[in-house]
Amino acid sequence: MNELLQANVFAGMPPWEAIICHSASASKVLRFDVQEEEKMRPLYLAAVISRDEKMAWQSFQDLLDHTITLAEAGVQGIFGLDVLTVDIQTGIRYFNVQDFSRLIINHSRQFVSGPKVLIRYGQLFALFHKRASADWGKIELKTHVEIVDPEKIRLKSYFKKIYRQGRQEPDAFYLFHDMSIKPVFNTAEPVPGKLYLFHASRMAAQPMFAEPDKNF
Repeated sequence: MNELLQANVFAGMPPWEAIICHSASASKVLRFDVQEEEKMRPLYLAAVISRDEKMAWQSFQDLLDHTITLAEAGVQGIFGLDVLTVDIQTGIRYFNVQDFSRLIINHSRQFVSGPKVLIRYGQLFALFHKRASADWGKIELKTHVEIVDPEKIRLKSYFKKIYRQGRQEPDAFYLFHDMSIKPVFNTAEPVPGKLYLFHASRMAAQPMFAEPDKNF
């Protein structure tokens, strides 16, 4: 699982020693634990894309769906593929459906039902696991990207929503992955809490936090 720390989205974050993925909430926010020295701390990862660039995400989703269709023809069993993070700016350009489907098929032959394994294809990182045996192939694909309206959303209000979903844990990290070409959020707007913002144009997560606000 620690190979996930090589994802570009974690560039510029503290030098964690380990990462564990737990689950996604209803709002598609991913929940991790990261090891900082000897302490495990919560990390919440929210990926967003501008409504103006919705077609780019849908095009990438179509590539993923096509990959799954090809892979299902070569696997036996019922599987889940949970995409944790991806860079669609370079992903569409270099994504090869046949190569990725072959990678999934090869992984499907290496384990039985049980623990999830991390699959990496370029900057696409996904959890893959076998749910049940079968004579035929079925793969359920999950992604965790929220489409937002850049004219209606503010960084502070969006962070408040994610912060509340994160049970307001005081030692948690919050990382927003802006997948849009044109950034969604106003980076001049600091917020209280350990918030980092990643956009491909910066190539490293940018800290956005300020001193805690008692009215937050």
